[in-house]
Amino acid sequence: MLTEQTNSELGRHLLTIRGVQFIFGAQGDPFALLLRAGDDDPLAHGERARELGLHRSSIGAWVTASREVGARILGDHRFSARHEGQGPQHHPGVDVWENPQLCHVVPLDDAFLNLDPAEYDRLAAVAAPLLGTEAVESRRGEAEKAHREVLEGVGDEFDLYHDFAVPAVTRSVADLLGIPDDRRALLSRLHTDLAPALDAGNCPQQLPVTRALLSAVGELRAELESLTRSGAAAGLAGLPRPDAVAAGVLAVVVGIEASATALCNAVETLLDHPAHWERLHRDPGLVDATAHECLRFAPPLHFESRIAREETELAGQTIEAGARVVVLLDAANRDPEAFTDPGTFDPHRTDGARQLSLPGGPADAVTGALVRSQMRAALVALAGARPGLRRTDRVLRRMRSAQLRGVLRFPVA
Repeated sequence: MLTEQTNSELGRHLLTIRGVQFIFGAQGDPFALLLRAGDDDPLAHGERARELGLHRSSIGAWVTASREVGARILGDHRFSARHEGQGPQHHPGVDVWENPQLCHVVPLDDAFLNLDPAEYDRLAAVAAPLLGTEAVESRRGEAEKAHREVLEGVGDEFDLYHDFAVPAVTRSVADLLGIPDDRRALLSRLHTDLAPALDAGNCPQQLPVTRALLSAVGELRAELESLTRSGAAAGLAGLPRPDAVAAGVLAVVVGIEASATALCNAVETLLDHPAHWERLHRDPGLVDATAHECLRFAPPLHFESRIAREETELAGQTIEAGARVVVLLDAANRDPEAFTDPGTFDPHRTDGARQLSLPGGPADAVTGALVRSQMRAALVALAGARPGLRRTDRVLRRMRSAQLRGVLRFPVA
């Protein structure tokens, strides 16, 4: 277990995988370049991957930028977030030069990020009264109120991510889960350490960041187990205790960071297309179409990684059982074979339903509705109250954030 390794052992594991990604990236492999997270234009690597078709990356994964092929993979339960018949989903001690097991860099099973699709579907059905589309949409007014009140507390100049998006979504998620007021500070305290979770399984984080992440996941899970055992989390009270803990962990680990990132991406896109920002200010009823197109144009998660559970024929290739398969979501959402003028931002496009954005990551069945609802609530609050919003400096993204491209700084006024 990586959690039982010394700092020297864990650090060597992380550095080895990071080194492999850099070496193959230097040779021009588009997926390795994406994993390096070394520049601000991942779409260029996606375009190169599209030219190669469904192909075997030099770092061992099958990669596609095709919307059609990606949809088949993501909709087929033979492609799972976890290896079949194995315990904890990580590969300590594997010689990555002989056997490039570069998936599941760290164990995130305690965060419920490596479940089978059928298990996510089951959990989504159980948690539907709390996290299903109808449930979260029925509380959109409460979410908008939370976002407006947080916005009222910031000044004329603020950081969109740190001062608005994260605290507003954290409050909304705490409200949804029914976490008592005197226990909410923990969510805010843990957020910084939990934020890299969606990246850490694919892109090695620095040793202190990895240790802090694993510790924060354990602390969050222990807190939610305590709350559900005592019945103190009212929103989770109606769910079976193990499912309540899983739903709560996913709502915090995925829901908060993916929602905050989705909002920042949407605002960045709309500020680059000011006519649409102005229209949203004048007519909040446009928020659903606007948010949907923002998810296509600038999705919060840029790729999804799956494991083939059995040998599969796909796009003229034979995908062997146990192979890693990666769908480049942002590139697939700009596939010219699926979308008219894919590089054009158009909330009124007729082909927008074909997008592959999964704002909830592999757990989208459980948390996707929450992320979408939070994003829409935040856009309505922000466009309504701050129609003159503008960037005061460029948006900075976190290092080693290949999948999420998480926000480090987003100064606005």
